[in-house]
Amino acid sequence: MIRITIIADNTAHRPDVRTEHGFACWVEADGHKVLFDTGAGQVLRANAAALGVPLEQAEAIALSHGHYDHTGGLPEAWMTPDQTPLFLHAGALANRYRVGATDLKVIGMPRPVRDLVAQHMPALRYTNAPTEIAPHVWVTGYIPRKHSEEMSEPEPFFLDPSGQQPDPLVDDQALYIVTGHGVIVLLGCAHAGVINTLDYIRELTGQAPLLAVIGGMHLRAASPARLTWTVEQLQQRHPGVLAPAHCTGPSAMEALATAFGDRYRSAGAGAVFEFANEPQPHKEKTPC
Repeated sequence: MIRITIIADNTAHRPDVRTEHGFACWVEADGHKVLFDTGAGQVLRANAAALGVPLEQAEAIALSHGHYDHTGGLPEAWMTPDQTPLFLHAGALANRYRVGATDLKVIGMPRPVRDLVAQHMPALRYTNAPTEIAPHVWVTGYIPRKHSEEMSEPEPFFLDPSGQQPDPLVDDQALYIVTGHGVIVLLGCAHAGVINTLDYIRELTGQAPLLAVIGGMHLRAASPARLTWTVEQLQQRHPGVLAPAHCTGPSAMEALATAFGDRYRSAGAGAVFEFANEPQPHKEKTPC
């Protein structure tokens, strides 16, 4: 049995949990427990308690990328660094900034998170390539950006506070679970592009069907043309369940709900997704 519980999200699926701009979810796969992202750090512990999620039992923690809203809760989650490996792309440790016309915001790992990571470097597992973090549970590592449509609307993300070095977000990665019925994909923000991410995972898994796609799709600022293109491309890939969250944005969620009908599921903190499982062996494939 695969059970996925969203712990942190921008919205709530039930009244006894709190919200924040962030994302974190708990993965239980045939007895193995993994935390994917940690939210911004304001709700992880309280929501986990309300949802009955035993954070202390995590066998591994994986970070989708190095932004504060996915890494801020790490000090609350990483209780046994000497026993629990932390999987992340090396680029997640970079300094990050959002540089606007009149404002500057630091959006990388918060200082307490950086300090914690620096204290436990031997526990880090860098995922530049696809990596199995628990039986049948993988992270993608770097995701090739093959669809230019998803890279055509750059955001004001930079590696320097002066806004001279655009941030390519090479650390963006997704988590995927290989089952006998298909692949379950969890997205943190999908900065590499939703379709780029799904195509890469299908390439890695021998074109396995998409059982579910859950998480942030970073479409909140997408132009109408890009949103239409993304919806059409998603429909062509036939995910059995689609549950957008976090940075997807209300307009995109509405368009996806209309396009996918009964395959669309509401996310939000407290949402739970369950899938029957017949594990299949999976070997990392080398993309062309």
